[in-house]
Amino acid sequence: MTAALPTKRLFGVRSMTAPLRRALLCSPAPTGDFAGAGWREPDGEALRGEHEAFAELLCGLGVDVVVAPAPHGLVDACFAYDPVFVTGRGAVTLRMAKPARQQEPERLSAALEDLGVPTVARLAEPAVADGGDMFWLDDRTLAVGRSYRTNAAAHAQLASILAH
Repeated sequence: MTAALPTKRLFGVRSMTAPLRRALLCSPAPTGDFAGAGWREPDGEALRGEHEAFAELLCGLGVDVVVAPAPHGLVDACFAYDPVFVTGRGAVTLRMAKPARQQEPERLSAALEDLGVPTVARLAEPAVADGGDMFWLDDRTLAVGRSYRTNAAAHAQLASILAH
């Protein structure tokens, strides 16, 4: 017996305004160096409650929500959009400028691969980029900001990656 291959991919982002169908959320880390990441110590119970309420809201809107477990000590890792950029072909593993976030990209890429999203490229030094600086304007146009989080080397590498 053979199983039919899915005719529709379960990943691929080329719009920031189309209906959201599937989302990977990362549970917030309950412990870690919050001060070193520029945060104050949160109320752990409130943090978990807000995260669960957000996941439930998305589910209620028809979004297929997948929740990755909290990474030990990575207090910024709940911002899942930042370390990996998903394209129509798969994920681009970024390089984070903020020292407290540099372990996140490989961890999130592995979680996406477990969900069937291939890694199609990785930024290389000296490029640093943050998904929060990127926005699909339409299915062919990506706007990428430049900041302390995203540099010119990242712009060049992303242009090359997306051209293929």
